Amino acid sequence: MRWFEQLRDTWDSDAFDRIDFIDAGDRVLARNSWHGAGSGPDSNIEFTNVYMLRKGRVVYQEQFWDHAEALAAVGLSEQDAHAYS
Repeated sequence: MRWFEQLRDTWDSDAFDRIDFIDAGDRVLARNSWHGAGSGPDSNIEFTNVYMLRKGRVVYQEQFWDHAEALAAVGLSEQDAHAYS
């Protein structure tokens, strides 16, 4: 968590937005965007987190820079994702 705080301190301002959630049974995909601006170069990052749930708790989390790769990891395609979101 400290790493994340130090990273956020790099910019004068930043915004974290959730693009969408996709329910994939025992896993949930959260597509995100993160924008930062400040004294250095601006940052515009998009990534997808896959959370595995057991009894309502996150037991595993994996991050993907490519949304299509995250979908494939849970056995979905882009077309499937539109049906689930």
